[in-house]
Amino acid sequence: MTLTTLLFDLDGTLLDSEPGILGCFRRTLEHFGLPDRPDAELRRFIGPPPEHSWRELVGEARVAEAVEVYRRCYDAAGKYRAVVYAGIETALEELAGGYTLVVATSKRRVFAEDMLRHFGLRPYFEAVYGVAPPDLSEPKAKLIGRILHDRGLKPAQAVMIGDREFDVAAARAHGMASIGALWGYGSREELTLHGASLLCEHPQALIDAVKRLA
Repeated sequence: MTLTTLLFDLDGTLLDSEPGILGCFRRTLEHFGLPDRPDAELRRFIGPPPEHSWRELVGEARVAEAVEVYRRCYDAAGKYRAVVYAGIETALEELAGGYTLVVATSKRRVFAEDMLRHFGLRPYFEAVYGVAPPDLSEPKAKLIGRILHDRGLKPAQAVMIGDREFDVAAARAHGMASIGALWGYGSREELTLHGASLLCEHPQALIDAVKRLA
């Protein structure tokens, strides 16, 4: 079956959004009177659904409040503190000539839309999928399932491109291939362990990686 569609994660794959995310993590920890944590420790929380991260950081009883505090901060001050990874726009321009590109992120869809427009990447994508009320804790595998259903795709027609275990494991749950983005926040070991079909060292190598899977 022919590969037609490429699903892209946002944070750590299209955008280096670490400064805004870590800044709002720290604001939220401060809100709860909790001590600051070093960048290296907080960085591992970039990528998972926020409920997953805050459950570990503040405990089950305070997850909902923490997520709301974090999202308010991110909407007000964090979402534009990012940069486009070098080489991403060139890769998107070439890939969009042969494939349908779709964003698949655990971030709120409205945040993702705002960021993609702000950084000039929105024209490359036919659709943007993210979480939205009432299911703000939608798992990545469920999100991918929704994309496949909405767009009438078989798993063999799509590839997930992302930098964390949640991306590649969610693709694997649907029998989809995946490309691990090593320029992002996950490690080679993490992506390999959770089933990435291929690993990609830099955005410029995406074209060849997609051709190999096609």
